[in-house]
Amino acid sequence: MKTLSNTRAEKIARNINAMDIHFQYSDDMKVWRFWNNLSDKLREIISTLNNADIVFLTSKCDETKAKYFGLI
Repeated sequence: MKTLSNTRAEKIARNINAMDIHFQYSDDMKVWRFWNNLSDKLREIISTLNNADIVFLTSKCDETKAKYFGLI
């Protein structure tokens, strides 16, 4: 059963789609820290979702970014 609201899914997907998946290569620690913290928060949120929520969220995400977060 899907428990993730459309609004919440769109907010999560917006952050996933905005994610710089190559942030590990940044020389700027501020940039690296920002993206690393966002990545950690998104992974924490994703870990609480059930399978139906993940399928729903994945439909709103860019394929490359969804793969990065293990949604696909």
